[in-house]
Amino acid sequence: MKILYSIQGTGNGHVTRAREIVPLLKKEHDVDILMSGIQSDVELPFEVQYRFHGLSFIFGKKGNVDITETYRKSRLRQLLKDMKSLPVDQYGLVISDFEPVSS
Repeated sequence: MKILYSIQGTGNGHVTRAREIVPLLKKEHDVDILMSGIQSDVELPFEVQYRFHGLSFIFGKKGNVDITETYRKSRLRQLLKDMKSLPVDQYGLVISDFEPVSS
């Protein structure tokens, strides 16, 4: 089966989880990776077929979401274009780890 595994690149937890799950999926399936977001520090040890700016929350100095900065750094028109251009119909299964473009 052809699978699209999409990862939210905001923070490191989603990326760390993907580092464990994707190799298991690839043992028996054809897996493409999509990553969106702008705040991950963890690298993926496999090829990413799709990279998008996505939609990321920007965190303030006290650990809270900075709404103003989140809005400033969002690219809503680009997000909509990315959503329309993604060929999800080519996949038998889409797994989204809180990733907005593929959702």
